[in-house]
Amino acid sequence: MKKRRLTRSPGCGGFSLRVPALAITLALVCAAAGAQTASPTTNAGANLKGHEPPLLLSPASGNDEKSRAVGESKASPEKTGDSPKTPALPTFSALSTPTRFTYPAALPPEAAVRRVLEALPELQTARAGINVSIAERQRLESGPYEWSVRGEAARRRVRYEKNFQDYEVSVDRPLRWFGKAAKDEALGKQAVVLSNAFYADTWHEAGRALLAAWFGLLREERVAWRMNEQVALSGKLLEGMQKRVRAGDVPKMELMLAQTEHQRLIVVQQQAAQRAQLARIALERKYPGLPLPGAAELSSGPAALSPLSPLSPHSPIPAHVERTDWGERIAAANHEHEQATMQVEQKKLLVERSSLERMPDPTVGVRYTSERDGEDKIVGLSVSIPLPGEARRAGHAGALAELDQARQEEMRIRNKVDREARQLLVQAASAKKIAATLETVSNEARQNAALVAKAYALGESAFADTLLANRQALEAAQASESAHIDALESYSRLLLDSHQIWSLEEEKEEISKSE
Repeated sequence: MKKRRLTRSPGCGGFSLRVPALAITLALVCAAAGAQTASPTTNAGANLKGHEPPLLLSPASGNDEKSRAVGESKASPEKTGDSPKTPALPTFSALSTPTRFTYPAALPPEAAVRRVLEALPELQTARAGINVSIAERQRLESGPYEWSVRGEAARRRVRYEKNFQDYEVSVDRPLRWFGKAAKDEALGKQAVVLSNAFYADTWHEAGRALLAAWFGLLREERVAWRMNEQVALSGKLLEGMQKRVRAGDVPKMELMLAQTEHQRLIVVQQQAAQRAQLARIALERKYPGLPLPGAAELSSGPAALSPLSPLSPHSPIPAHVERTDWGERIAAANHEHEQATMQVEQKKLLVERSSLERMPDPTVGVRYTSERDGEDKIVGLSVSIPLPGEARRAGHAGALAELDQARQEEMRIRNKVDREARQLLVQAASAKKIAATLETVSNEARQNAALVAKAYALGESAFADTLLANRQALEAAQASESAHIDALESYSRLLLDSHQIWSLEEEKEEISKSE
């Protein structure tokens, strides 16, 4: 067997030094981001050329695609000799609001989303709560009092006279006075309004949960797709190494390293496929009928995947809009704060009602009496008024305390909504910057892996350095893709929280038009 002599020239030192430098760069970027984020890379395979080992990460395909509005881009992948082109994620302003929104292409069809949300058990429960509040309104409007009918019969015995039959019939009912009936009617209407606000908040929270689950599936399936690609490329590398070992060009130790790396990638691919399958099952079971990204695309390999398919993170985000205050839109459209405000109004009505309750309601009745076998007939009017006690004053004090509690809760929710809106704006703005930075890191990692592979082919670098460079390039590519999905999710969350997509108001308008 020919022994290969490995030499290092001054230029080769650059190859070995770029690997740890790249690791430091990745660590700094991830520390600045505070979370895993990502940017687009190309999904192309590399072919064996002579005895040069192929890169586990495919070469870049160019980032000259122009940004277009969401939903307007329906481009198919540009087929080349070995790989489709993947357009880069266009830039966007996370602090800008377009006057007319185009539905994001990365999301499922809006009509299907509405059907799925309406069928959720929590939405059905909230809708039943509206019927409960309507019945409660009818009860309050009718009042708690009812007519009472009394009858009495007696036998009168008079000495030295005959016996007489006496009887009495009366009808009475308590009456709400001092505006109590009008206040109860207002409370009933407020209960219906509050239940509708609860339904709207439940709808919005269900939309948030669906959005998070949807992008979670895209993220996991994208990782699984990337690992499928890497396992296939690693298999080609292993085949090339086996041929070179049989030819005596490389030592068997390098073949063992290639086999170990291939097995490691298979394990990672299996774990990624498991996570993707679990996410798909969770989405299918919780949202039946929702069209999901096709599993056939994932199993068919990289060549079957369109760069603008739901599995791809490169869906465009609009960048042609003027700056507008997103925070005010989100705060004004927040159903949780709306519900808290309505609860304060309800407590105010309850305080006013308890204040009126300190004056007891009278009971008014009419009676008819017949005595001495009808010789005496009496028609009378009765009025009774309870004397108020300490319980009524305590009830009013409790209503005041509940009003103060509701006001404090409304203030807490208002601060929470404002805080979350600001955090969402910062997250959306930083996601764009992080994605752009990680895209640069991914490109540098890919170039570094190519240089290390070339150095190994020239005998100026060890095979272990090639594996390390490829592994770092793969991690950078996954982080870049994840960051682009994070940017799309943040932008979609902005649209959802500002009621530009999946809003209950649009659903009500469609229902009213159909009626």
